[in-house]
Amino acid sequence: MPLPPHLWHEVQAALAGLQSANLTRASAGDDLYEAYVWSLVLRAARNEGAQIRLRDRHGNPPIQFWFRTSPSNIFSAAHNYCHAEIEFPNRPLLEAHIGVYVAGRSRVSHECDVAVLYKSEADLCRSASVQPRSGKVVLTAECKYYINSNIGINLGRSFLGLLSDIYQGDRYFVATSDSQSVGMLFSKHNKEYELGLSPLNSRLENRLIGSFEKTFRDFRSSAS
Repeated sequence: MPLPPHLWHEVQAALAGLQSANLTRASAGDDLYEAYVWSLVLRAARNEGAQIRLRDRHGNPPIQFWFRTSPSNIFSAAHNYCHAEIEFPNRPLLEAHIGVYVAGRSRVSHECDVAVLYKSEADLCRSASVQPRSGKVVLTAECKYYINSNIGINLGRSFLGLLSDIYQGDRYFVATSDSQSVGMLFSKHNKEYELGLSPLNSRLENRLIGSFEKTFRDFRSSAS
């Protein structure tokens, strides 16, 4: 069976019974892959004791969950874009988004395929039509969907360049395809990554979820 149906199965589980979404098992693989990694973030948060609530851009429970399929500002009203709200006891609320722009310390906009940020920052951005500040982002994941080809070293170098501007929080690089050279590059620079990740490899999937759990563990333990 092709990979997209497996990805969609994991996304459906994250939607917690919500029957309607703009993605389906027939959607583009890269869109499903970002939603899949987003679902792993939610699973990790839940494992660490969070309550997960699905919300639309107005803060209401969605009738249809609308995923971003191209990058846009968090305040975009092009569609009723949805996200997940993450609540840990006695900690500030978080939101998990797909495909939003974040402002780096240079004030240059960067696309984050998956981003977890403070809800207070997201509310500010929606009301003032500004981009989230990288210092208010807890976790990001760069997602690369490559089938029948390996990722190139230039993608790895580009990711390292991104980290120099969006420098706070935990930043992950994940891809369906493996690459020895990219793995060596990230290992040398002590960066978080998972190559060859898909629902077809439970070992790598569980390892990445465990890494996400550590991010949320540290968030729970940090000062407000």
